[in-house]
Amino acid sequence: MKTEQIIYLTDIAQTNSITQTAQRFFISQQALSATIKKLEDEFNTTFLQRTNKGVVLTEEGNYFLEQTRHILDIYFKMKDDFSYLSLNAPPILMKGELHIFCHTRILGVLLIDILEQFIKRYPQIKISLNEKENLDIIDGVSHQDCDFGIIFAPDFIFEHGENNYIPINSYSLPENIESQILFSDKFIICCSKQHPLANKDYIFQQDLDYTPMILFDSNPVMHGNSFYTFQNQQTKIFSNNIQFHKDLLLRGIVASCITSFEFRKLYLKYKNLTAIPMENYTNSNITLVTNSNHHLSPQAQLFIQMLKRYDFYQI
Repeated sequence: MKTEQIIYLTDIAQTNSITQTAQRFFISQQALSATIKKLEDEFNTTFLQRTNKGVVLTEEGNYFLEQTRHILDIYFKMKDDFSYLSLNAPPILMKGELHIFCHTRILGVLLIDILEQFIKRYPQIKISLNEKENLDIIDGVSHQDCDFGIIFAPDFIFEHGENNYIPINSYSLPENIESQILFSDKFIICCSKQHPLANKDYIFQQDLDYTPMILFDSNPVMHGNSFYTFQNQQTKIFSNNIQFHKDLLLRGIVASCITSFEFRKLYLKYKNLTAIPMENYTNSNITLVTNSNHHLSPQAQLFIQMLKRYDFYQI
């Protein structure tokens, strides 16, 4: 038994789909099926069965996940502990200040984990963390109002050349801004299992034309060729309040376009919510932005090391 097998089976229990789980973990369906089959053979039982509602857990599968849940808890805690043991810093670096600008969508899915570890390890470093939109973050880094920023940005702002898609509202990074993609992820549609979209294998543009949606509010130049450009949607609700998103989704009132990373971190535990892959949409990237003319402080370098070590596939 391997931890990845438990993780995959846990995800299938939520998606009810080997296809969706394979896409979310960037492996082939054949490889995923083979991994689960090895686990079933090891325990001489069957964990999954196909129904008209998709792939569901057998009684044995449910029992297996109940008994192994604590194994994942221990595994991820140990990964957190050991991933930061090598971040040794001399005592002089244990103090100081750190100023970070971060996009709304990253705070709840990424920064909580890293802040917890950083504050435990370096309790005397004063952290100033400001929640801002992408363009404000980039502008702040450019003018040295913070040590670095973390944005939630579509592919196109990193693309150049005649063959790349550039949206009408194109945007170019300032010359003194350096960017480094920490994690790239595809957009999916999240909705309740009772929603009309829930039975689709893939979501296309026309599927969303008349679907009420809740979307994160962001500057138009960051929308690119995403769902924001749809003209026929009858209802669009813009909000950066994650709890508001969650409440509307759980009630089946709307669908939402998010990344699979956000789904795993925020919604996977809700059995009434499902994720459906989308066709022909831009990726979104959790991206570190720094000022090429500004030397990073030792405190900033420590935090960035933690960012780069983060396990984005952790449930």
